[in-house]
This record gives sequence, structure tokens and C-alpha cells, in this order.
Amino acid sequence: MSENVVAAGATYQSAERVLALLTSFDDTRTEQGVTELAQSIGVHKSTASRLAAVLERAGLLSRHGRRYRLGLETVRLGALALRDFDFVAGMRPAMERLSAQTGETINLAVPDGPAILHVAEVPATFILGCSTGWTGRRTPPHAAANGKVLLAYGSVPVPRRLDRYTADTITDPAALAAELARVRASGWAAAVGELEEGLVAVAAPVFDAAGACVAALSVSGPAFRLPPDGLAELGQLCAACAGLAPPPLPAQALARYVPHQRDHDRS
Repeated sequence: MSENVVAAGATYQSAERVLALLTSFDDTRTEQGVTELAQSIGVHKSTASRLAAVLERAGLLSRHGRRYRLGLETVRLGALALRDFDFVAGMRPAMERLSAQTGETINLAVPDGPAILHVAEVPATFILGCSTGWTGRRTPPHAAANGKVLLAYGSVPVPRRLDRYTADTITDPAALAAELARVRASGWAAAVGELEEGLVAVAAPVFDAAGACVAALSVSGPAFRLPPDGLAELGQLCAACAGLAPPPLPAQALARYVPHQRDHDRS
């Protein structure tokens, strides 16, 4: 084997490790030390330290004491990606319309492997809202209204393990199957205190020109403003706004915009 081939292989491995280290950060690991980084990507601590230093110099990581967080350069890149995300731009009028009619937090979510990824948000107009920076966050589909929509229409697979987040989270496969059948029958989904106590959301599907569900449009707010007897009306309003949006890209083309996380089995 030539030296060039060996060098190329080593460079490829280093690039993979750098990317793995960068994507090891998520909602549950927003800050990591060198030991955690090494364990996340399966390398020695000295290797993780060198990789983290490279990312820090590039602005992709920032150091706080002995721990690392995502750097400001990731914010710039993320904002740049979303700006050029034509699908989000096309959905913005529907999101603004729904926001104007409800005053609550509006989110747009797309499939991301077995999870759902929030790609856009319109904050609530109320002082007390549910706008907690959803954009860029992944959530388990069975515990969220937009996730139920994507599950119901086959856009994401049913998780092998239905983790519990509150006392109201659906963890029984038969119960979830029945819930998804109701979603398909009504055209909208609801989640009442299933992801977080006191958080209520409804969602409706967004279909592409070929009839595939490529996203879910949702409204969320606190339980005292979204009582159970008003969810059907809210769900129908959400479905109407989703239907007013121009047909987005076909699912196959849309998929290239979504960054896939390798370690989805935790979902």
C-alpha cells in the first residue's frame, strides 16, 4: 500500500472524527468535557483533546473552563442554512397566519430519521408562552403532536421503545396505534401534557405535490390557554393553514436539507 493511500485514509478518519465530535452535542449534552467527548466518539482522551482544540480554533467550539460548548460559528452556519432553506421560506406565510389567529407558539417540524427536527418557529405573542428555542431541536415523535402526525402518515418509523416523559405519555404500542388511526381520521393530532406537564400542542400534516407528508405544522401553548374542549377547533385551523401553504418539495428532494444524526437509536 502506497504512502499516499495511507495518508488519505488517515485524513479521512480524522475528518470523520472531527464531525462525530461536533455532532455529539445535542439537547442533553450541550456542554462536554474531554473525557465525555472521548467516550462519545470512542477515542483516547488525548485525541479528543486535539480534535476539540482544532474546532475551538475554527470557532465551532468554545471552551468554558475545562468544558466545551458549540461555538458562535455554528450559529452563523445554522442561520445561513435556514436562510437558504426554501421549504421554510415557503411555509412562513402559513405559520404567520396561524400565529396571528392564535397568538401561540407555531412550529414547523420535519422527519429526521426516527426523530423529528424543528426547523422553524414563530414565538407566542403572550408574555407566558412555550417559545423555548425549538428550532434545531429534535424531539421523540410519540410524545409530540407534530411527531404523531409524522408517525401517522408514515414519515417516521414508530420507535422501538416508547419512553415515558410524563404520566400522560403514550408508552403502549397498541394505544399509540389507536391514536395514530385517530390522527389519520381527523387530519390533526394533539398532545396534552405528554412531552412536558402543562404543555399542550396540536399539529396538522403538510403534504408535498406527490401527496407525501413531509412536515407537520403545530400550535403549542400552556394548558390553561388550550383547554381540551377547544383542541378540535384548533386542530382544524392548523390543518386549514397547512393546506394554504404552497406544495413543498417532494420528500426525496426535501431529505437533502435535513442533517441526519447517526445515533438515533436512543430515540
